[in-house]
Amino acid sequence: MAPRDAGSTDGRKFQVIADDLRAGIADGVHRVGGRLPSQRELQAAYGVSRETVGRALDVLRAEGLITSSRGRPATVTGGPAAPATAHSVPPAQPAQVTLQPRLRAAFEAESITMDVLSLTSETMAQHLGAQVARISDGEIRPQSIALRLMLPDITGIRLAFPRGVDDPDDDRPRKRHRDMVINHARSLRHSLLRLRHQGLVPEVSVQIRTVPFTPPLKLYLLNKDQLLEGYYTLEQWTPEPIDGVEVTILDSLGVGATLFPYTKPGQALKVEAAQKFFDSYWDQLAQDADFGD
Repeated sequence: MAPRDAGSTDGRKFQVIADDLRAGIADGVHRVGGRLPSQRELQAAYGVSRETVGRALDVLRAEGLITSSRGRPATVTGGPAAPATAHSVPPAQPAQVTLQPRLRAAFEAESITMDVLSLTSETMAQHLGAQVARISDGEIRPQSIALRLMLPDITGIRLAFPRGVDDPDDDRPRKRHRDMVINHARSLRHSLLRLRHQGLVPEVSVQIRTVPFTPPLKLYLLNKDQLLEGYYTLEQWTPEPIDGVEVTILDSLGVGATLFPYTKPGQALKVEAAQKFFDSYWDQLAQDADFGD
């Protein structure tokens, strides 16, 4: 089955393309005076129709970011010129997104791959359920799904965080984290493998490995052509009582965190570098997870 045209199954896919191209213009990947990828290249990269690509280009054209002529790729204009001042505004950075819309778009493909590095996989576990429901409802019919999930080693090393603020040796925050990691990983594995057992997706693969360090960032590589990257910012907070005791912990609150998107073909170097990073740690450092199941 060919990838579904997101212009018909997800009417906002054109906005995803527009956001990616706008981000590429903002961070200099698509330079002023240069040309964007052709409509044919964008169709192939995103698995959409020419009409969907056209809608994305119309958005950028209306914003004054590009001009185009019939039969030629669009040219980057960079938008209306701003008057020069001694305190010019710094160039815009890549657009910021959350996981849910990008995961939804990735699940429009026939073959879905997800390579994930995370501290707990909580965000992934929360958002995957909506895509499983779409498959169960017959809205989408992927033929294969492959998840490679890389998590910190929660049994063999002492992680830098989470930990108690007043007593770094207090094991209760680490036990809380261990329970979260195991529960979310099991939930992801169960949700995906059930699709295969129910005959909804012919091929499903779930691999979970651990690495001996505390991840300072989370990354999602979707379908080998899209990278979402976010940083774990540390905060002190007091969760629900642990074993009946309130404990203030140093932790990263990753759920709902803003992610920075990079997409092929415009940002291929960044995406490919992240893929090489993930593959090297997966192949040479990570070990199969043993969560006792």
